[in-house]
Amino acid sequence: MQLRFSNGSKRSFVRFGVPSVLALLLSIPLGLVGHVSASETEDPMVWLESMQKAAVETNYRGTFVFSRGEMSSTVQVVHRYQDGVEEERLTQLDGAMGEVIRRDREVMCVLPNNKVVKVEQDSITNSVVQAFSAFMPTHEFYQLHYLGPARLIGREAVKLFVEAQDKNRYSYQLWLDRQTGLLLKSSLQGDGAELERFHYAEITFTDAITDEDLNPMSKGEVIAHEVVLSSNKDQAWPGGIAWKLDWVPPGFEPMAVHKDPGENVMLYSDGLATFSVFVEQVETDSMPVGASIVGATVAYFHKVTDGSHHYGVTVMGEVPAMTAMMVAESVKPLMTSTEP
Repeated sequence: MQLRFSNGSKRSFVRFGVPSVLALLLSIPLGLVGHVSASETEDPMVWLESMQKAAVETNYRGTFVFSRGEMSSTVQVVHRYQDGVEEERLTQLDGAMGEVIRRDREVMCVLPNNKVVKVEQDSITNSVVQAFSAFMPTHEFYQLHYLGPARLIGREAVKLFVEAQDKNRYSYQLWLDRQTGLLLKSSLQGDGAELERFHYAEITFTDAITDEDLNPMSKGEVIAHEVVLSSNKDQAWPGGIAWKLDWVPPGFEPMAVHKDPGENVMLYSDGLATFSVFVEQVETDSMPVGASIVGATVAYFHKVTDGSHHYGVTVMGEVPAMTAMMVAESVKPLMTSTEP
């Protein structure tokens, strides 16, 4: 993807993570740390590239707060990179205690009752991650700005602005630690309002992180192991039914393995924002049509009828509600029957 800079120059876009509830639970790296040359500190792409490159290579511990709509959560994080292996522990500090333990690609969610859920890192997840490294749409939909120095939690920082160029996506403000490149704070914005916020309350860089520091705090017997699998196409659907989107926001492209028409789970990205389209067979009165919005995340439900069969289309992602509605209402049956 290409980003247009305020000075008119262009560079390939490197995807960085702005935390969301799902990102926190699945332990996507939240502190993206790197070393930035003092002579290049006003180049916003240098900061983003450094932040991305060192996402797994710095040892630290800290506490961050994530706010989405009326929801707010405080989480303690311990992160270590040792002998080529990334490890991380996230601990919920308010409400019922829950933890996420990640060792390289294996992710274990420890629930309050000490039940352990293993989140499968399947081919879909891996393909999506790989797709970002080479994802370069031909159009430009974000403009990147370096806004100058700042100061957060007692540390010198720099402020960046990722500005959306149309109404189909959101803008982001980022505050990065000047010394290390750590993402200290992010603000996701739409229509002039802050929809989500992530910020560290305190952070310490240290190599003194032990194996014990990365073990779950919850005590007691593990009563079950479950694997969370990816969604698969419903084989019970009527023969020949398949799906297509008549409208996709400009700049959004199918991700990885979900590039062929007909799938009942479709993923799209513009290199920064993503949304998913799910189609399932439903009863006629099962769910009301409309949008459910929490912070920047929207879930829009729309009904589609094909003959005597009724289907529900759900569009979910960090896109504006109007965009999700237009996508959902564009989903149409694509008949590809192989029946004689």
